[in-house]
Amino acid sequence: MISINSGDSNLNSALHGWLKLDKNSITHHEVLEDIEHCRWDKLKKTMLSRQKFGTAGLRGRMGAGYMCMNDVVVLQTAQGLCSYVKKVCTQSQLSNGIVVGFDGRYNSKRFAELTAKVFISSSIPVHLFSLVCPTPLVSFATILYGAAAGVMVTASHNPKEDNGYKVYWGNGSQVISPHDDSILDEILNCLEIPDDHWNIDELKNNEMVKNCQEEVTTKYMEYIRSSLHNDVLEQNKQANISTVYSAMHGVGHEFILKAFAAANLKAPLSVKDQQDPNPDFPTVVFPNPEEKECLEMSKALAEQNEVQLVLVNDPDADRLAVAEYNIDTKSWKVFSGNEMGSLLGWWLLKQHLIRAESDESGASEPVYLLASFVSSKMLAAVSRGKGLFVETLTGFKWMGNATLLLKKEGKVPIFAFEEAIGYMCSPIVPDKDGVSAAVQVASLASHLYSRGSSLQNQLQVLYRDFGYHVSYNGYFIFNEPTVVQKIFLRIRNFHGKGIYPKTVGPCEVVFLNDFTAGVKIPEESDSEGEPKISGTGLDQKYTSGEMITFRCSNGLSVTVRTSGTEPKLKYYTELVCQADTVCAQEAKKMELETMVKEFIDELIQPKENGLTG
Repeated sequence: MISINSGDSNLNSALHGWLKLDKNSITHHEVLEDIEHCRWDKLKKTMLSRQKFGTAGLRGRMGAGYMCMNDVVVLQTAQGLCSYVKKVCTQSQLSNGIVVGFDGRYNSKRFAELTAKVFISSSIPVHLFSLVCPTPLVSFATILYGAAAGVMVTASHNPKEDNGYKVYWGNGSQVISPHDDSILDEILNCLEIPDDHWNIDELKNNEMVKNCQEEVTTKYMEYIRSSLHNDVLEQNKQANISTVYSAMHGVGHEFILKAFAAANLKAPLSVKDQQDPNPDFPTVVFPNPEEKECLEMSKALAEQNEVQLVLVNDPDADRLAVAEYNIDTKSWKVFSGNEMGSLLGWWLLKQHLIRAESDESGASEPVYLLASFVSSKMLAAVSRGKGLFVETLTGFKWMGNATLLLKKEGKVPIFAFEEAIGYMCSPIVPDKDGVSAAVQVASLASHLYSRGSSLQNQLQVLYRDFGYHVSYNGYFIFNEPTVVQKIFLRIRNFHGKGIYPKTVGPCEVVFLNDFTAGVKIPEESDSEGEPKISGTGLDQKYTSGEMITFRCSNGLSVTVRTSGTEPKLKYYTELVCQADTVCAQEAKKMELETMVKEFIDELIQPKENGLTG
């Protein structure tokens, strides 16, 4: 046995345990080298704590140690998940197996195959994608097969050094409490790794491993076509609009081509240098289409070919960025998630009402549109009188589960979105889906372009009819959790012990909701008339971190929260007002930015607390 003298008995024990478990030569050697060079601080960070379930699973840097993504952590996680489903799922669900998919990152296929090996070792069948696939197809397939659970190996839009492990429950939605906590507990009971679990060579010829790639893709494309009204399919065919598409070095290209064909849309022009999966993401610093520089190659290709509409997925194709060229101003408009969420909500509501009118029975159930609490309230205004609006905690795990609860109660949810460019266009995939969203955006553009309008023009129509909703969001990075504790302690004692802010900067606070402490001021919410449903996360005390929202007399709303996956303190703001011209809107946007800066400087004190933005 190797001699380890870190000066910390707990670390010594953890390292001995790791070296005994790890049969991957790369990570095994990494730990040996760290021990040899006495990198004790690094080893304490990677070995003495475990990753916790964040956004329905794990996500972190690839490397050795329990805080990183590697074979040992994946095997232990799969073993815990397997043990848990065997305890709580019916024999019928277990017989239907689980679904496992993966993206194009380093180690993704291996992590998927290690997961599959764990489950077949417990005689649970696995529907395994043989090639890379979009994340939403795992959600779709989990429902399609009536599976006990689904696993997608992906780090979505994270840097190339990262990977992740997203878990879906049998309902096709990302796991929430109590499942996520119970799975984590079960993992701790399944830390020993049988030697056989490392042997993935036998997967190729094992009858319990079923290649689901072709069947799921075919069924998904059937869903895409059925999700569009016949009039929309015909309009798409007649309009024949051109688009530019980028897969951002991810998995989306092949599936977008098939989905556009299913929807009678013209095949998009592809950004060739970003078309195929590439785990190095060579053309972008961060493969996140929220970063505007990630759209530059797409916009350049569009300009070369005189194309007005650009669509960009993130690497696992569950999110969608949209940009449109304004012929009059000769400039690009990159839509925020709030703007596109409002447009898509309006479009899907319009389609639903057309379907309802053509229904011979004349029956029309009220429809539900959902958004995360930190997203724009414009969708609430758009839906008023035509549908019901439901808010959830941030994250599609909440919107997906709330959608399924509504559906179970016989209600009709048709759309959900979050400000981070994530859209659910049907409860058939109760998660954000960048492929179906791309189809719906292109169909909406076909509808508008055929009438001499545009996405930007339609957004202005919504502003005219429902008020100008402008957002300004940002975040700060902190190094010490104690700083966050200090900030929120100060907020809760802003005007003395137990007295929350009554004014912040130039703003009078008229309503406050401290989700973490369970405090509302005044106690009665000012959102009367909105449907109250369970499963939104807002109907219980917030335990995932800190979150407080403020509403002010001047129409400003501000929410401050900690991230569940990163050392970030985020803020989300929105101003609702009247602004009928682009010039007036720009003025209001500048007014909002100034107002928010004063609000945040006084409330959070970023300079005094050493936060970086």
